[in-house]
Amino acid sequence: MRKGLAQGRQATIKFNAAVLKKLETDGYRFVQIKGLTMDKHFDYIEPHIMMLVPIKDLPTDQNNKDIYEPIDSSILQEWASEKDEHFEVVIASAN
Repeated sequence: MRKGLAQGRQATIKFNAAVLKKLETDGYRFVQIKGLTMDKHFDYIEPHIMMLVPIKDLPTDQNNKDIYEPIDSSILQEWASEKDEHFEVVIASAN
């Protein structure tokens, strides 16, 4: 999955309040957060793009620990409503 995310953004949509509400009504409870640089390398310090990967349940395997945020979090609400962003926020769409 990491290689697929890092290779491009062809399967993404811009994140906003309507998309956040749709994810919630579709039963998604969390998003996995991936920070990417302009050249598509993972970076959480100075990201150019924040890619949110919707998931319904957190993984139980400790080897799959990562950064997750609940759909109803204040951080996601803020990102969805911001107009002047420091970085682009997109949702990885399901294929």
